[in-house]
Amino acid sequence: MTIERQHIQATQGEKVRAQFSELAKAQAAVEELEASGFNADQITLTTVGGHTEPNGRFVPGGISVVVMADERADDAERILSAAVA
Repeated sequence: MTIERQHIQATQGEKVRAQFSELAKAQAAVEELEASGFNADQITLTTVGGHTEPNGRFVPGGISVVVMADERADDAERILSAAVA
C-alpha cells in the first residue's frame, strides 16, 4: 500500500492519494478524514478492477482514496498512513 503526494500547479494546492487492498480500510479512512474536518467534496474513493496482462500475469485491482487537501496535506497524509498500516 502506498501514499503519494502531488502538487497541483494550477491551484497551488496538494493532493494526497492512498492505495488500499481492502474496501473496509478505505471506507474507514474516508470516515476518519470526514471526522477530522475534510468535506465530502474533497475526498474521492475509487475502485479499479483487476486485469490480465498480455503475458498472462494477473494484476489485482485496488482501491484509491484521494484527498484534495491543500494546506492540510500533512493531516491527510497522517490519517491515510494510519489507515493503510
